[in-house]
Amino acid sequence: MSGVFFEDSNYCHNSYATLGHKKNLLIKDVMKYRLLKIICILMLPIFLNCSKSDDSVPELTQELLISSFSVRTPDNWEWEQDQGIDTFIGRIYNGEDTIFFDQGYLSFGYLEDVDESDRTISFQRTTINGVPAIIEKAKTSDEEISRDIRLSVYLDEGEAGRQNRLYTYDPIDEKAILAIYRSHKFLARVD
Repeated sequence: MSGVFFEDSNYCHNSYATLGHKKNLLIKDVMKYRLLKIICILMLPIFLNCSKSDDSVPELTQELLISSFSVRTPDNWEWEQDQGIDTFIGRIYNGEDTIFFDQGYLSFGYLEDVDESDRTISFQRTTINGVPAIIEKAKTSDEEISRDIRLSVYLDEGEAGRQNRLYTYDPIDEKAILAIYRSHKFLARVD
């Protein structure tokens, strides 16, 4: 009987060992699951931010007709003419950003007059709706204004008075500003 008891005791010992091994595996599996869950929760904000495209530009749903040119903007933008002497000036604004414009022969001269400098951050010669243009991002000088960055577009259709410079300081929504710049069109002359 003692031999049977020994066998039963050994059987019980092996059963407990197997049960203990299974318990350890179960605990490890639960710990792995919890660790994976924690990692997923910690990574969720990163994945959510990745799903929001930084390249998104607000829809340019309205066209602003401004004297001899037009631009497309999101709905909440307006324009206002300012008092100029030798050029037509004004601003296009929404509550966060303001784009100033200076149109006419004396606004900047010619595209050949626009050069890069030691304050230039980016400088791109391009064409906007068939018109030669330069898009420039530059640090402002201390004498110029108490802002850090000026983002400008220079457009020169080639005819006298068909030059336009649009610019903003420290843009909050740079992608929207650039999209508005790229929508610029000179209107047909009415003679």
